[in-house]
Amino acid sequence: MRNIYLIGFMGSGKTSTGRALAKKLGVPFADTDLLVEKLSGLAAPDFIKKRGLKAFRAAENSVFKKVTRSGGSVVALGGGIMPTAARRVRLKNSGVTIYLECGEAALLKRLVKDLALRPLLGADPSGTKRAITRLLKKRRPYYEKADLKLDTSKLTPDAAAGKIGRLLGKYEKSLR
Repeated sequence: MRNIYLIGFMGSGKTSTGRALAKKLGVPFADTDLLVEKLSGLAAPDFIKKRGLKAFRAAENSVFKKVTRSGGSVVALGGGIMPTAARRVRLKNSGVTIYLECGEAALLKRLVKDLALRPLLGADPSGTKRAITRLLKKRRPYYEKADLKLDTSKLTPDAAAGKIGRLLGKYEKSLR
């Protein structure tokens, strides 16, 4: 089995849906942010504060290369791992990408609860909406190039995993 890559903005449900999907499929789950944390000993917000965003992106890229070398897992890619042209080739060669789309209002509701864990959004809730809009504008064109897309705005992780399972079935049939 090839990898199933979940991409999308922070708060779209990549980790929670990924865990539910991996359990449903009986395959391993990996999260690039958690892998960076395991390797560095620092949670993403602490890593960024202590070493900077550029160093975090370099560590994230290293982890990205490792996960794309293996197969048979559900992988939640960090929100900043955008499928650029070079990365799209790696992703396409090793699996299928699913964009977990989530509306800005739902993202704001989800993310405002834990801004301390989201350094790219700032600590001020009043600026969070602007930060989400700005980052989404930049990232959405990359996310939209995924093989499949699912709106997770109103879905629980289990419901999203179920829908992804059905989407994957249809997708695999269309490739035959």
